[in-house]
Amino acid sequence: MRFIGLILLLLLFSLPLSATTILVHSSVPLESLTQAQLRSIFTMRQTQWPDGSPIKVFTLPDSDPLHQHFSRKLLHLFPYQLNMIWDRLSFSGTGTRPKLVDDELMMLQQLRMTPGSIGYGSRAVKDQSVKELRIEY
Repeated sequence: MRFIGLILLLLLFSLPLSATTILVHSSVPLESLTQAQLRSIFTMRQTQWPDGSPIKVFTLPDSDPLHQHFSRKLLHLFPYQLNMIWDRLSFSGTGTRPKLVDDELMMLQQLRMTPGSIGYGSRAVKDQSVKELRIEY
């Protein structure tokens, strides 16, 4: 009986993670991104949207299960690999790390307030200042 309870508990906590949503400020002139574009943005190689406006990237801490899921499933990178990429950019002076936020609520607040921003969440958001991007595989 405990085993079944444990499995149900694990499923309950894993369900929201399977639906990782890419969120952007409503000013972003796109409706979808390819997986390669998403990876390019979060590895800080693509720094501008197609209209020339700067991209502001927000991420959760490495210890956050949503960040781990996002990194592995959508970017095909482990969180430590992302950190190595960001450290290299930062230490070489060729780029900057994404802005780190504490939790999903802070992520949403930053996305609302920052034109050109991109981040992720565990569910879709009904908000006029933030929209969801489709990922094309």
